[in-house]
Amino acid sequence: MTQPRPSAIAFLGLGLVGGSIVRALRAGSTESPPDPALRIKAWSPGGRGPHAAAAQRLIDEAAASPEEAIDGADLVVLAAPPIETIALVDRLGGDLRSALGSATVVTDVCSTKAAVVRAAERARIRFVGGHPMAGRETAGFDASSADLFLDRPWIVVRGQGSSDEDTAMVRWLATACGARPLELDATTHDSAVAAISHLPLIASAALVEAVARGDDSDWRLQRSLAASGWEGMTRLARGDARMGAGIAATNAEALAGMLGRYRDVIEDWILALEAAERDAAALERRLEAARARLVDSPLD
Repeated sequence: MTQPRPSAIAFLGLGLVGGSIVRALRAGSTESPPDPALRIKAWSPGGRGPHAAAAQRLIDEAAASPEEAIDGADLVVLAAPPIETIALVDRLGGDLRSALGSATVVTDVCSTKAAVVRAAERARIRFVGGHPMAGRETAGFDASSADLFLDRPWIVVRGQGSSDEDTAMVRWLATACGARPLELDATTHDSAVAAISHLPLIASAALVEAVARGDDSDWRLQRSLAASGWEGMTRLARGDARMGAGIAATNAEALAGMLGRYRDVIEDWILALEAAERDAAALERRLEAARARLVDSPLD
């Protein structure tokens, strides 16, 4: 089968991830050189990202409406936060359907998949979910980068009734951005990212809530002493709150389950610390066991 390649792509939303995809497509990758004939249009509610991209000649048109953006597109990329993405999927099955080509493939870049796939099934659109496993705590088009996805996994989730050709189109997008496409079902994806992405987000926010209590003297002193440990552990809490809330809300069940496991481990640590004077070696064994798990299975 010949690798399907779109001749026109529409982006609905153009922030960090959408902007990085555009930059990667224009820069090209080892396996997919840039296509000068590829037309790209983009729309966002505020228009800032699309207008900045057009000014840098990264896209051909900053569309005035979603209808204008998707008209004539072979591939539509929904690059919005999860709640807004689901709303856009609903619109593609509703008031935007007449502007959506019958052969147009729709994909997304959300960190959760099951809720978006269900919305696409209700909307009856040609949908293949996507999740590039890369990001930053900074948001917006200005933070985008052509190498954001380089050699990173890009999860591909088949929608109900999506064809091999539809799926291949989304795999092409991942490869064109320098990423490694990996097919998973929506439930498996959501369970995995609840552990390695969404739990760290909530843990980071909870750490801030536990320590940075208002403007009291303890926090003022602690803040003046904070260094790389605090910086690293709270990095995710500095991210886009709206995006984080959407992620948590659309993967709530899997995330709550992981938080329950995390709570049980924290409670066990409390018991271990209460016995630390009698058995300090037990703490070392636990820390060494955690370190060994990371050394044996590095996240690279």
